[in-house]
Amino acid sequence: MAYYLTVSRKKGEYTPLDITKSKYFTRNSRYRNMGVSLPEMDLFTMMFNNEAEMRKCLYEEGILKYEDINRPLSARNLKNGKYHKVMYDFLYQKDIEYVLDPKKVIRRVIDKYVNDDYRFMKQYAHNFVDFYDCGATAAELRMFADNSIFYENQDKHLNDPDENGDALIVRMTKLLIYEYYVTPNGDTVYKDKIKYRNLHSVIAFINNYDKKYANEEIDDYEQESLFDQKKKVLKKDEQVISGEQISMFE
Repeated sequence: MAYYLTVSRKKGEYTPLDITKSKYFTRNSRYRNMGVSLPEMDLFTMMFNNEAEMRKCLYEEGILKYEDINRPLSARNLKNGKYHKVMYDFLYQKDIEYVLDPKKVIRRVIDKYVNDDYRFMKQYAHNFVDFYDCGATAAELRMFADNSIFYENQDKHLNDPDENGDALIVRMTKLLIYEYYVTPNGDTVYKDKIKYRNLHSVIAFINNYDKKYANEEIDDYEQESLFDQKKKVLKKDEQVISGEQISMFE
C-alpha cells in the first residue's frame, strides 16, 4: 500500500508532496512517483526532530510552497481516488529506538500499567479493539480498565498472567506487534517477525496520548501489594522475545 505525505489547502482536499526529491529520502520499495512505503516515509520523517524542522527542510528544498508553509500536513493512503488519513501519522528522531527495538515499546506500555494509568489502558484498548490481531484481548482490557476508573481501584483481572506470564496489556501489545501462531493446546507463540504497520500505530498512539495529556497528572491508586503483584507478572517478560533488532524493509 502506497503512502503519501500531503498538504491540505482546503478542507477535504489534499495535495501530495514529492518527498522522493528530498536528499533525506531513500527509496527501498517498488513504489514509484510520489507514493512511498510506510517504512520509507518513517525513515524520512525520522531524519527530523519534529514537524517544524521537517517543514523547514521541505520548504528549503522547494517541495513545500511558501503559501503552504503553515497548512496541515498528514500521511495518507490513496483509495478510489481519495486520500484517507493514516490513524496516527508521523514519527520523528526520538522514535528510532522504538522502531529498531520493539521491546522498548512494550516497556513504555508497561510503564503506563505500573503507574496505574487506567485512562491510557482504556483508550489504548479502545483504539485497537477492531484489530483482528488482538480484538478479544483489547475488549477485556478496555472493560477492566473502565472498571478500575469507575471504582477508583485496580480491577484484579488486569494482573492476571497468560500462559506466557504476560499481563493483559502486555499480551495485547505483543499480539499487535509480533507475528504469532496458536498451538493446538491454545498457547500463543510469538515469532521474531514484526508487523510494521501495527508497530508504527502503537508508537504513534503512545506519542499522541503523551502529547495530549502532557500537562495533566494521572491519579495514582498504586498500593505496594499491587505493585509487587505486577512485578511478579512482568518478571518473565524480559526473556519472552529475542532477536528484536529488525530491518524496516524486510
